[in-house]
Amino acid sequence: MMTKKALVTGLACSLLLGSALAAPEAVRAYSHQAAVQPAPQEGLQSLALPWPVLQASRSPGLADVRLFNGQGQVLPMAWARELPAREQERRVSVPRFAWPEPASAAPGAGLQLQLDAQGMVLQLQTSDGRQSAVPGAARRWLLDLSALPAEVETLRQIRLDWPHRPAGLSSSVLIETSMDGRAWQALQDQPRAAQRLLQLPASEPTAPSLKTLDWPAGMALPRYLRLQFEQPLALQASELLLLRRQAPADLQQALQFQPEPATQTTAPAAWQLDLQARIAPRALALQLPAGNHLLPLRLEQRDAPEQPWRTVSRFVAWRMQRDGLDASSPTQALPQAPAARYWRLAAEGPAVALQDQALNVQWHWQAPRLVFLAPGQPAQLQLAVGRAKAQAGSLPLASLMPGYREGDEFKLAQAQLGPLSAQPEPGWQEQLLSAPDPETRQRWLLWAVLIAAVAGLGVLAWRLVRQLPDRRQEQDGPAA
Repeated sequence: MMTKKALVTGLACSLLLGSALAAPEAVRAYSHQAAVQPAPQEGLQSLALPWPVLQASRSPGLADVRLFNGQGQVLPMAWARELPAREQERRVSVPRFAWPEPASAAPGAGLQLQLDAQGMVLQLQTSDGRQSAVPGAARRWLLDLSALPAEVETLRQIRLDWPHRPAGLSSSVLIETSMDGRAWQALQDQPRAAQRLLQLPASEPTAPSLKTLDWPAGMALPRYLRLQFEQPLALQASELLLLRRQAPADLQQALQFQPEPATQTTAPAAWQLDLQARIAPRALALQLPAGNHLLPLRLEQRDAPEQPWRTVSRFVAWRMQRDGLDASSPTQALPQAPAARYWRLAAEGPAVALQDQALNVQWHWQAPRLVFLAPGQPAQLQLAVGRAKAQAGSLPLASLMPGYREGDEFKLAQAQLGPLSAQPEPGWQEQLLSAPDPETRQRWLLWAVLIAAVAGLGVLAWRLVRQLPDRRQEQDGPAA
């Protein structure tokens, strides 16, 4: 009977622990939670994760982020790609000038470009006095691109137009570029340097006309273009298709780099920052204390305190009075900086006046976005984060979004996230649930069975020892 009781006790403990280990993950196993309000009548939705969510994560790569429905079930989700730069197209007409033919045989001999203070062409004039103030028919034409912002826009296409010709037109076009209006060179992309313009005769009114010239991809925007046709042509329109890539707006977080205690009197000054999460900066705006300062800096990072520092970038931060104004160095872009938790600014020059002061910085970053499948019925969902050694629970984006095309995730309806709140420390069952993988859970289960079996044998041995004196007394019988 005692053996049965011990076995039953051990079996009950094993089943209790096994049920805890085999139970599905619960929202209580996470240290932080926030309410999620999904958009109405939408299945696939996106959710941007703010800075506090990233800092509450306890697993690399935000592997411990989960979305639960009202029944405590985990919702299917995937990570969106990084927000791409937006492309904006615009069409702009540029000034055009008929290129006068010189009297000499050499093309362009004695030609002068009359420019204004900004470099825009006023007129073309040859040494014999011929000029092109009024456009007319010419074999060569100058397009003035000097007023376009070459640093932020690229040329995609040139569109031309001319008076309709009943007989039609077919002509090749040689495109040449120049930065000063004196030295000219053909496009480097030779197969595309000589393109064709085409206007079919009036007898074929429905046939399309080719009045556009493609610009080689990746080629910088010149200040001047020269177009050479096979026959004189009176251009009445010169229009460019320009492309501007606009980076997405960054979020900003105000932070402080704290001064590092100097181990040696000759050691260079340094400042450290612990983000409490692995976050990549897109740019840094460093605000030095008031005064005149110029400080060469080296930005470093690492993921753990025991790792060596890795250099990310070098730049010069400054703050000084200029023309009676308090001026500071511009924002430092860091497009290739990887994510890390620990960051360091190391001075590469004298910094005696700043080595004991904190450095304020605006941290530019992009919030990661979740794509998830919301329940069919209206319900408030729960975001949970904060679980050590969690396994990633996300799906590939193409698996969650049927027929996925790049950028589709940024067209979804956006759910709203409430404030993040810390939860009480989980009990033993939740701690067991936080086992990172099935192998670890099985190991815990085996240990639980072994402990329960040892406990049962201990109880059995203790009961037997207590009963030994009573049995000896029965065997000896009453004293005579």
